[in-house]
This record gives sequence, C-alpha cells and structure tokens, in this order.
Amino acid sequence: MKNTINPCLWFDENAKEAADFYCANLQDAHILNENSLVVNFEAAGYKFTCLNGGPQFKGNPSISFYYVCESKEEFLTLWNELKKEGKVLMPIAAYEFSDMYGWVEDRFNISWQLMLGKVHEVGQKITPCFNFVDEQYGKAEDAIEFYCSVFKGSEVDGILRYGSNEPPNTEGYIRHAQFCLLGQKFMVMENNKAHDFNFNEAVSLIINCTTQEQIDYYWNKLTQGGNESVCGWLRDKFGVSWQVIPVVLEELMSTDAEQADRVVKTFLQMRKIDIEKLLQA
Repeated sequence: MKNTINPCLWFDENAKEAADFYCANLQDAHILNENSLVVNFEAAGYKFTCLNGGPQFKGNPSISFYYVCESKEEFLTLWNELKKEGKVLMPIAAYEFSDMYGWVEDRFNISWQLMLGKVHEVGQKITPCFNFVDEQYGKAEDAIEFYCSVFKGSEVDGILRYGSNEPPNTEGYIRHAQFCLLGQKFMVMENNKAHDFNFNEAVSLIINCTTQEQIDYYWNKLTQGGNESVCGWLRDKFGVSWQVIPVVLEELMSTDAEQADRVVKTFLQMRKIDIEKLLQA
C-alpha cells in the first residue's frame, strides 16, 4: 500500500539511527530516501518519515502504532528488540481480542501495541492509534466524526464501547474503534485513568497533496478550532498535529544542493504551503 497519510516521527538529530533500527526489525522494511532533515522508510508497505527535529518534543503513548504479528515467533522477536532500552507499558498477556498482546515504548520513545492475529482482520499490518486521555477524554467519538467529515469517502469499521461495569470509564465512551480515511485504517481509544501525556508534535500525520486545491482544503478544514503553525504544520481542535505537504516538495529537495537550499529557505517562511512559490524558488 502507498499511504496518502503517513506518520512523521520527531527525533533529536538521530532520525537515521531510528530509521535503521526500524528497518532492521519491522517486516519488509527498507529506506526509501534520505537527506539531512528527513529519512523516509517503508515497513510492510507502510511509509514513515523520520524527522531530525531537535530536542523540543518526545514521543509518548498518545499516538501509538498497532502492529499485527502473525506468529508467536514474530511477536516475541519484535517485542524483545523494541523493549531493549525501552519501557513496557502493558506486559504480554492474553485478552479477549488476542491470545498475545503487549504495549511497549521503544528507546526512541515511540509506542507500539503488538497483537498476535491476522493482518486481514485489521486490514493493515501497521495502524496508527489515537489515545484520548485527560482533557481529551470523552472526545474520541467527536474526533472520528470530524475526521470522517474532512476526508471524503471515509467510513467507520466498528466501535466497541465501555459498559456500565468498567470504572473509571464512562458507559458508552469508546474503548476501541477503527475507521478508514483515504483507504487507510486508523484506531481510537480513550481512557479515564490518570496519564501524564497528551498529543504533541513528536508524532504527526503528513497529508501528501498533489495540488494546491488539496492543500487549501485540508488546511482550512483541519485548522477549524485548531492552530496554524509553520512549514505546513497545524494542530487540529483535538491537539493532534498534521502536516499538509505537497508531494513535489520531496522532488525539489532531492534535485541539486543549491535548489534544495533555496526551497528550504522559501519553505521555512510559510505557514500554509504555496506550491507555486516553491517551484519558483
């Protein structure tokens, strides 16, 4: 699959080290391209961008990656590598939805939910999962409705709600849900236990746009109730970070060094991206 929406992982000048680690351990993973700012890699057909962003942001479990393992050997091998110098958030155990499940934060502060199962049951091997906690608790269903309204042709695959006997969670709130945006699966959870994290720029979602019309549309929709930032970044009304980026940017950055430098200087002066100005740089 080629994901029109792909996650961007923020690192403190060690994006290449992280990308190499993931390529060594995730299924069918390899580097796509790289420069001093970003390293793009693909795992199981799913694209990630690793960004040398600096020390400002660190990953946390607010956005994790649900990873389906189709054998116990695959599960345990990946689990053992991810937890090295990392942190186990939920130990491996059997649950009603899987005989083996665990949640781990790797040494780069990126969180992974590993499940023993079949890829066809989810639709993707790797799926971003939003975790609505603290001040965002209770907003998961609104978020699903909002995202499905922004991305045309979206659909909700299913919602599992909390029952009356699951305190401190509120009956009817979302325990787990899966939905589809632009042909890609996403998941949502919410939990009312105390947590010391929330959404930040450490994991953002890049919308790869082919036209200025698409950039204008997604920028205008996602900034409603949210905040504009620089270089195509924004925060939506739930605090989730997005990048609305033209696909031509990667091509312009990989031609020659002088042009790439001019493009970067032009890019850094923008909030919403203007494709024509990039082409003229």
